Amino acid sequence: MFENWTIIEWGILVFDIIAVSIAVWFLRKKIKSKFAEVEARHAFETRRRKNS
Repeated sequence: MFENWTIIEWGILVFDIIAVSIAVWFLRKKIKSKFAEVEARHAFETRRRKNS
């Protein structure tokens, strides 16, 4: 299968792998920041309830 590929197909494959890697990195960063935000909000609400 791969023996018939030209440089164009290999270039597209490399480009796709890089694009998927960037997308996964971005989504992981976004999800981690959202989890941190939720944790901070939860901690704030817990402290607020304790002080009331």
